[in-house]
Amino acid sequence: MIRKMERGDLLPCGEIYARAFPQEHWGIDWTQENAAAYLQDFFEQKKFVGYVYEEEGQVLGCVFALRRICGSREEMYIQEMAVLPQRQGRGIGRQLLDTVGAYCREQKLAGMVLYTGSHAPAARFYETNGFQVSPGIICMYRDM
Repeated sequence: MIRKMERGDLLPCGEIYARAFPQEHWGIDWTQENAAAYLQDFFEQKKFVGYVYEEEGQVLGCVFALRRICGSREEMYIQEMAVLPQRQGRGIGRQLLDTVGAYCREQKLAGMVLYTGSHAPAARFYETNGFQVSPGIICMYRDM
């Protein structure tokens, strides 16, 4: 079942996030606590939209999104999405995206935007769920 996220979901979502983005693949030492603190920053935003996928009282997946204005349009930016690794490939992520998409249609938002690593298997997942690479957009990064 998918439902709106509540503050009490942050710690379980932190655990899911830490497991879904392990250090050996992403280079960040996520723990349940520091991932929950990271996700809490999104949760506390004024235009936050979040959902969890739950079975038998256990949160198995989550999506953190923010409504943002871009020029004359308002779009939904998917900030983070995670599903427990052992439950990936069973439609949970698709259901979470579909729920955010339904919200966007109800609110008459222009679309959904997200960023993912080119080396990540998530890129293929997003493509199969209707996302496409945005022409002309380059993500740049500067180390400090």
